[in-house]
Amino acid sequence: MLTIDADAHVVESERTWDYLEGNDRRYRPVPITIDMPLDKTKNFWIIGGRLIGGRDNIGKDTAQESREMVDIEARLKHMDEIGTGIQVLYPTLFLRPWTDQPEIELALSRSYNRWLADIWYHAKDRLRWAVHLPLMTMDKALDEIRWASGNGACAVFMRGLETTHRLHDPYFFPLYEEASRLNMPIGIHSGVGNFAVSEAFGVDPFREAKLGVIGAFHAMIMRGIPERFPRLRIGAIEVSAQWIPYVVHDINLRLPKFLGKEANPDLLRNSSQLFVACQTDDDLPYVLKYSGENSLMIGSDYGHADNASELLALNRLQAKGEIDSYVIDKILYDNPARFYGLSMK
Repeated sequence: MLTIDADAHVVESERTWDYLEGNDRRYRPVPITIDMPLDKTKNFWIIGGRLIGGRDNIGKDTAQESREMVDIEARLKHMDEIGTGIQVLYPTLFLRPWTDQPEIELALSRSYNRWLADIWYHAKDRLRWAVHLPLMTMDKALDEIRWASGNGACAVFMRGLETTHRLHDPYFFPLYEEASRLNMPIGIHSGVGNFAVSEAFGVDPFREAKLGVIGAFHAMIMRGIPERFPRLRIGAIEVSAQWIPYVVHDINLRLPKFLGKEANPDLLRNSSQLFVACQTDDDLPYVLKYSGENSLMIGSDYGHADNASELLALNRLQAKGEIDSYVIDKILYDNPARFYGLSMK
């Protein structure tokens, strides 16, 4: 059957920045390798005078030419081998804060997006991507999403916190309006976009990268973002789905108590706007009681090596046999196709 990997990655390389133009070339990141104790090394980028990580989260079960898109045909061939029809590509470097300078954010976002558009052009329907926007300058972000929508992007990449803005902040309303018009969902991916938060919790990636996404998802529902933007789809990516029962329960305690609204235990089950990328080690029979069968997707975290990485996740979901086959079909294709606005059938 046709499958969609809802969370795959590219690993940025020096080629990513070959799309910088004119004066923007002065912002080109410089790769650097630093010797560490025990004869180990660690790889960084120098961006705007800062030492930024993001070059070491690589999965050894994928080839470098596939991770870095040096050989697109090799990536497609590997996808065939593992039974994946379409991958939706998210970044590596941008998962954590990397600049507080708007002009650098704009230049590198544009270069990254044009690199991804070039990849899409050569792979068309099989490699789609989430656009990284220069969110410090909203007018430029709106220009970029319009460009990206015509060049293979199928989602907007966001983190649980963007600089000093929470995702329910009215600052983002123009973006949500434009994303709705362009039929592009918001993929809130594991990560954080605030230096202070990253530095405070950097030794604790669960709090730094995961809980912020779950909190943002909760807050957007509580603050009525789906109602304000009824055509906007919102997804929580690479944070598993095991938390859904707790969040649904908590929201239903708060709605009548603090907002005077009726509790809605079916808020995910009956929603066409809310999606979550699950993992094979989630207790899916239990989660599905709260999520319903139309809101779950699954991602492999292709290219990375952390606790969410599972190259054969899509295959294992089918093999485990914990849930009905028609629900598996929805998780593997129908739901991510609706979320990302994709179709190959």
